[in-house]
Amino acid sequence: MQKASLPVPARFAVTGTTPEGQATSNATLEGLTISRSGREIVAAMEGALSGDVSSTGDATLHRFLVYDLDRHGNWQLTKQIAYRTEAGNRIPEVQAYGRDSLLVEEAAFSTTAGNSEELYAVQDTASAPDVSNVTNLSAAPARDVVKKQLVTNLVGCPTLGAPARETQTNPLLDNYEGMTIIGPPGLAEVSLISDDNFSATQFTRVLNLAVKLP
Repeated sequence: MQKASLPVPARFAVTGTTPEGQATSNATLEGLTISRSGREIVAAMEGALSGDVSSTGDATLHRFLVYDLDRHGNWQLTKQIAYRTEAGNRIPEVQAYGRDSLLVEEAAFSTTAGNSEELYAVQDTASAPDVSNVTNLSAAPARDVVKKQLVTNLVGCPTLGAPARETQTNPLLDNYEGMTIIGPPGLAEVSLISDDNFSATQFTRVLNLAVKLP
């Protein structure tokens, strides 16, 4: 049963499907999380909008859509948040924790090194600037982009004897695209699940991490 629908601005459509669309196919809204209170939803763009890419080709600025539950039980888009990934990374997942913090998964893949995965914490999202009216994030001041803190780089995790069917710097890594958090800020459990894309060279894995969340 459908519980609700979330309004999405026209520019978040895939380029070419509508006149206003600026998203890249297969790099649109990918991460989704609901706050512990159940009254806020955050949706994260996997890739950058074409309108936010700099003149030099910098595509590291992504948008998060923040929805709040109104008194009538409807979800309203209340603001957009600007987030900068490391160069070459995408955002497959995001999870809320604590009062108003997010854990953001950044990932990339290369045929020579395999998968890479990093987890970053963003605190105090309630105070993050609203960039809904910013036409091009690459031209926005640095203060409009939320600050992030590295929580862990999974490439450095113990291999735990994991096998790999393709080149990997760490054979434990794969195409992790789902994430959940158990516990409050401090020492918490983060679980990641990978998508094998129906490929004979990948695994579906669940990876449980003990991490310290700020």
